[in-house]
Amino acid sequence: MNIHLIKATREQLDTIMDVYIRCKKDLDEKGLLQWNDEYPSREYFEEEMDNGNLYVLMVDEEVAGSATLNEWQSPEWSEIPWQLDNEWVIHALFLDPLQQGKGLGKTFMEKCEELAGEKGYRSIRLDAYYRNTGANTLYEKMGYEYRGSVYFTSKPEGHQEYRCYEKAVNL
Repeated sequence: MNIHLIKATREQLDTIMDVYIRCKKDLDEKGLLQWNDEYPSREYFEEEMDNGNLYVLMVDEEVAGSATLNEWQSPEWSEIPWQLDNEWVIHALFLDPLQQGKGLGKTFMEKCEELAGEKGYRSIRLDAYYRNTGANTLYEKMGYEYRGSVYFTSKPEGHQEYRCYEKAVNL
């Protein structure tokens, strides 16, 4: 299997949206209401692509997933007792349900960590919907440290808690 992480291109946008819609439908069917029509949206992906922050995980030359990688942090995170600095942040990471169960989530995260190190960052921060046990378990198994939870009032009642994690990047 040929796997690499690259910056997304305009030509990939429709495919990114197709994969995202499959992923959102899969999460919704599991009762994991972490995404809505506003975030992430096609406009969000276009803007992040224009800013050079949208990446795709390519598996055998096919888009298998996507993530936004940048320095922006949600204002809700300001109360979290972070312990590391010089951080890169992962947002809206998703992996095609058709590709799940093959260890690609771990590989995707490792590729993000490698890229962060190459760019000179010393840590990665992210958050995960508290009921998404698959994501939370993966992050914890990979050495991400839980630092606390935040609550997004923009999310539906009962779906507002997100767990915040960070991990040092090995240079």
